[in-house]
Amino acid sequence: FSVIMSLVVILLITNSFNLIDGVDGLAATIGIYSLFFFGIWFYQIELYQYSLLSFSLTGSLLAFLIYNATPARIFMGDTGSLLIGLICSLLSIKFIEANRSLANDSLFKIFSGPVLAISILIVPIFDTTQVFLRRSLKMKSPFKADRNHIHHLLKDLNFSAMQICFILALSSLITLLLSLFIRRLSPELNILIIFTLCF
Repeated sequence: FSVIMSLVVILLITNSFNLIDGVDGLAATIGIYSLFFFGIWFYQIELYQYSLLSFSLTGSLLAFLIYNATPARIFMGDTGSLLIGLICSLLSIKFIEANRSLANDSLFKIFSGPVLAISILIVPIFDTTQVFLRRSLKMKSPFKADRNHIHHLLKDLNFSAMQICFILALSSLITLLLSLFIRRLSPELNILIIFTLCF
């Protein structure tokens, strides 16, 4: 069951990064934010190989963002967004497993590790979830393209690409801080609060 769940998580997160890559700089911004957190955490628990992977990709995305910010001179495309999603999904699984193996008195032990992993990647995960729900409720194929993604809705409200990136990155940070604040609650209640806030 854990192998099947891991494959589902990898597919979900990998594709969710591809789905949010609809505005200049958004996938890179969310990638930088997520990878930077993972990099710091893995460094603190001395899993340096994962920290190095996280920071290497963070640095690459920072350099890429210089040329991808509006008006973009280069674009990420499916290859880039899928790679970021794949690495973030693998790091989130490793984060959950490594966190579980830490002693309870460890300074870096995070209660409700899976919930925090979801909080770190909340923008792509929530966006994919709400789009699939909207399409399913309208009796449409969940794989049929439309303009119900969060970045499309913000764009329709006349926000610029940079403002959209800032709003969604800030939303991710707020969700992460909230998750840390309520981490002592049961995981079920924790995730319910986070998704209610998102909706």
